[in-house]
Parts: sequence; C-alpha cells; structure tokens
Amino acid sequence: MQNDIMVSIDCITYNHEKYIADAIESFLMQKTNFKIEILIHDDSSTDGTSEIIKKYEQLYPNIIKPIYQKENQHSKGINVTIKYQLPRARGKYIAVCEGDDYWIDPYKLQKQVDYLEKNKNCSLCFHNAEVIDVANGNKIVKKHIPWAPFNEKYYYQKNAKYNAGELALLDFIPTASLIFPRNLVTEISKNPPDWITKAIVGDAPTRLVLASYGYAYFFDEVMSIYRTNVEGSSTERANIENQNPNQLIHRLKGHIEILDGFNEFSHYKYANQLDEAKKVLEVNMLRVEGKIKELKSKRYKSFYNQFNTKERLKIYLSLYAPKTYKKLVDIKSVSQNLLSEKNK
Repeated sequence: MQNDIMVSIDCITYNHEKYIADAIESFLMQKTNFKIEILIHDDSSTDGTSEIIKKYEQLYPNIIKPIYQKENQHSKGINVTIKYQLPRARGKYIAVCEGDDYWIDPYKLQKQVDYLEKNKNCSLCFHNAEVIDVANGNKIVKKHIPWAPFNEKYYYQKNAKYNAGELALLDFIPTASLIFPRNLVTEISKNPPDWITKAIVGDAPTRLVLASYGYAYFFDEVMSIYRTNVEGSSTERANIENQNPNQLIHRLKGHIEILDGFNEFSHYKYANQLDEAKKVLEVNMLRVEGKIKELKSKRYKSFYNQFNTKERLKIYLSLYAPKTYKKLVDIKSVSQNLLSEKNK
C-alpha cells in the first residue's frame, strides 16, 4: 500500500524552551495538498522544552510524534537523525528544521515538493533565510545566502540549480531550508563512509553527497528564520572557537577533511570547485597563523589581493605585535557584549 505521508519533518531540539513553539507553529501552519508528520526528538532537555512539546502532542496526536530522551544522546556521540529519526520516518521526503529555527512561508513545503515531484533528478532542495542574532536583541542582521563575501559570486540572485561542487562554493546554507528524498539519505546512512562518520559536522557532508546523486535546486525566496548565537548552538560554539587560534585551526582543518573526503567519494568529479572551496579555508588558517609569505604565494595571491587595509593590518599585528592584537580583540569583545546587554 502506498505511503500517504509525503513529508516527514525532522526536528531535533535541546533546551529550546524559548524557541520550540515557534518551530512547531511554523510546521502546523503549512498549507499543503498532502499529509505531513512532525517527528520531534527532544534530547533530554533540562528546561521547559519537553513540557511545551507535550502540550502540542496532546493537541495534534496524529501529526506530532515526539521522542523524549532520558539521557542526552548527542553527548554520547550518537547521530540522532540516523538512529532515531530516519527509521521512523514514513514520508517520501524529509524536511529539516531544528528547534531554534522556524519557517515563515506557509507554502514552503508545497513549493519544494511540487518542484521535487516534477524534477526527479533533483536530489536536494533549499531556499534562502533571514538571520536573527539572539545576542543582538533578536534583530535581523542579514540574509543567510550569501553567508560571506567569498560566496557572493556563487549566489545568482535567482532560482538556480547547483551541482555538488557549486554547493561547496556556496558553502553555508540554511539547515531549515533543506528537503530531500528519504530513500537517498536512508541509503547513505546504511553504510556511511569514514569521512562522514568522523566529520566535524553532520549537515555539510550530507548536503554534498545528496547533491551528487543529482543536483540541488535553490529557491531565491526567504522562507525561514535562522537564529544565530543561541546558547549552546553551533554558531555560539564557533564564535567561542574563533577567539582561540588552536580551536579555530582545528575546525578549519575539519572542514578541509570533509572536502577531501567528498572529493575522493565523488571520484574527483568536482575537483576544481572543491579545491577552490579549500583555498578559502586554507587562507583563513594562514591568516590565523600569520603566515603572510604563504598568503602572498601564487595559490592564494588572488585572495590576498582582495584583503583591505584593515584586514592586512590585522594579519601583521597578529604576527608582529600579538599582545597589541589581543588587547584590540578583547576590547572589541567587551564592546559587543555591552551593546548586546543594552539592546536586551
């Protein structure tokens, strides 16, 4: 008998008491001509997250299917999506939205599913989002895509197809925008290669592999909100790591390993594009290490020439006057914290 669930929403949450209701309401507001299910995994939250989920579960028992963990699974190194979410998903497609993000377009799922149904070679669909900085008074600070100046030339300001290599160059895309065929990600999860299981993050390698099965399609519409600097989130951890050169270098090397692993996995089909994406990470490493001579080498010269006077001064100070550079970084950090408190 054909499965009558078209989309399974994969929502992983932990200590999102302030945000989880927004996420659930955004799922429930979706206007579709097909059935959905909402699979929520609460990873043993210590705040009021589970109580909020239970209230919604009582109201929508046929749609909302939660798991309430008694022990935190993520801290044990367990991939929650692979172990708990995928095995119980019944939908033809998986849509992702973590508990601190939410959707703002009631037709988001319908638009994406319509495209996927008409274009069978599309193996991943995503869209743009707005970024809200929780540490800065919940202000909208920018669009998610493009995330950084380097990514701008790969953002075409229109709906577009991306192969896996182009997706690597576009880099950081909104997790809450992703939707993909369940059978593909299930196939990946059955026997994931080492470079995926050991990856520093889970979403980046999955996106690349999914796109390599066909192509990724981008809707240039803002259909979700990405909250940044949420307590305990990846962006907060990244900001902390950015203040520690050793941790930052470790993270950059981890992302390089993902690109290298995918390059081998895809039989070097996207080698040129992946190498260009690697250069961005390598340049950031060299900046942190203050290796100006290498930054000026042929491989990175085009990047170095794009640095403005302020950026070049930072590199020189970090190398030749590290104490002065640290004082300036500390002053900037204090100023940002004061501004954040003022805007609360």
